Amino acid sequence: YYDKVDLDITNKEWAKNLSFTECNLWFFPYCDNKHYIMICVNIKAERFEVLDSLRHKDFEKYYKPMAVRVVQYAINYMKTQFADKTVRWERFTWFNLEKVTQPDQISCRMYIIRWMRHWEGKYNSALTKEWKRIDLINEEREFLMLDIILDEENQERERIMKEATKYCNMKNKKKDLKERR
Repeated sequence: YYDKVDLDITNKEWAKNLSFTECNLWFFPYCDNKHYIMICVNIKAERFEVLDSLRHKDFEKYYKPMAVRVVQYAINYMKTQFADKTVRWERFTWFNLEKVTQPDQISCRMYIIRWMRHWEGKYNSALTKEWKRIDLINEEREFLMLDIILDEENQERERIMKEATKYCNMKNKKKDLKERR
């Protein structure tokens, strides 16, 4: 699958403003067979970190070859864009997070988003075992959905808000009818 993905970002318009010298963590979400993992290049700690919420036991066999390829693209990009920054890639080690396991088979994307918000190169309070609770994950889904819908840049915001208002009014009318009976 990853052979078909264009990982060469050197000519992409959005990549022209990236500053390698200002970032210690570079995140690369990756999807394999509907399961997402996160590959993080941690410049400060000199590690390639693989964050997998299902903690696959076959990391070396299944994910590491792909992760090595993604990391190689990142290194090539960084070398071409930031030749003045010396990074000793040969000193980097691999790290596979083993403290987090999602409670279901569908929340890996939420873990990816959470890691991108809170990962600091180590397990921290925002990634506690309590976050394995499905109600907290669902709450995070709701907040994310609301952030997207209510964002001022969302061109569909007004239409969605009108539809949501109609839906709520219709639901309230049905509830009133039931109560009258």
